[in-house]
Amino acid sequence: MSPELRIGDDVAWVALAHDPGSSEGWRVTADWDDVFSAGFGAYLDLDEVAAFTDALRAGLESGGSFRLPVTEARSNPLELQSVPVGDGFAFHVRLTPKGHDTGVHLDLEIDPMDRAELRTRIEDFRRFLG
Repeated sequence: MSPELRIGDDVAWVALAHDPGSSEGWRVTADWDDVFSAGFGAYLDLDEVAAFTDALRAGLESGGSFRLPVTEARSNPLELQSVPVGDGFAFHVRLTPKGHDTGVHLDLEIDPMDRAELRTRIEDFRRFLG
């Protein structure tokens, strides 16, 4: 099984998954209610994915709002912005395929997810990364 970090529910979600069969190595996908979907390869190395996962976990532990791109150094295929809601977090997701930040992007809002469930998903994904 390839590792995947999926944030959201059955209605709206975004995922970062290892794609060993592609030249990019990773795939970013999103879906809204089976009506609109997006997917593209992301050139990321394992250290970048691990750093993103660790920063996401730290953001959840801080309990406040945070903004988190997959990478800081170049155009980002995925950026999360969180808002604490009750005992969870809602997310605004911006996808920018192949670094086209100024020309092509998808914005998606994801309803609040329980903090404990998010923590479990992140920890499971991090274990796959090593």
